[in-house]
Amino acid sequence: MAVFIAILDDDPADRKQSERLLDRERDARAGKGEVIYYDSYGSEEALLPYFLKYDLILIDVTRTMRDGMMIAVDLLRRGAEGKIVLYYDRIDYRKKYGDEEGVSFIQKPLWQKDFAKLVDMASRIHASKTPRIELRGDGGTVYVTNDEILYGVSHGYYTAVALKGDRSFHALGDVMSVYDLLDQDRFIFVSKTTFINMGHVASSERLSFRMTDGAVIKFSLINKKAITRAYEEYARRVREE
Repeated sequence: MAVFIAILDDDPADRKQSERLLDRERDARAGKGEVIYYDSYGSEEALLPYFLKYDLILIDVTRTMRDGMMIAVDLLRRGAEGKIVLYYDRIDYRKKYGDEEGVSFIQKPLWQKDFAKLVDMASRIHASKTPRIELRGDGGTVYVTNDEILYGVSHGYYTAVALKGDRSFHALGDVMSVYDLLDQDRFIFVSKTTFINMGHVASSERLSFRMTDGAVIKFSLINKKAITRAYEEYARRVREE
């Protein structure tokens, strides 16, 4: 199992110490088949585009207008699913703010045994989280669940991905490279350039599907039998669940 951890600390010395301890923990677990990925940030702005992918986020920010607790609450409001841990020395966040649902506290300095417990926590969180797909585009990166994706259409070097909530994203890579990231029990190609999420089909016609966002996705008569069979099989599985 792989876990993803973020360090957000505006004290460079503390940040480096956390990196060293995580490196040691990563080496200690490597022989057990456990993989630890971590990224280290010195500012909230650097973390924000990527926070959804982490199973554990360690935060201590004291030198800006927004301290660690303010950032933690904002990340939770934005939908963070990973565990947020405020590790502190200058500001006792619990004393200043009280307990906050979804936030844990640990006082610096941290030792190797503390990071072992934190990685165990990250592993439990990872096992319980809804998997997210990383889509990269020219303008940044998004992390979405399979259920958020309605369909994808190839446009040369990128794939236009329609998302729930009238959103869309231009993902770098051809349509097959995006499709390979998905849960293929629910996604199907209806042409060489287009795949759909069968869970977001609102209705089916003779040679098309109407999606839940109103889009009509057409397919050819040649492929009709295979596509219809796949959709009917998916619908049957859903009914039986």
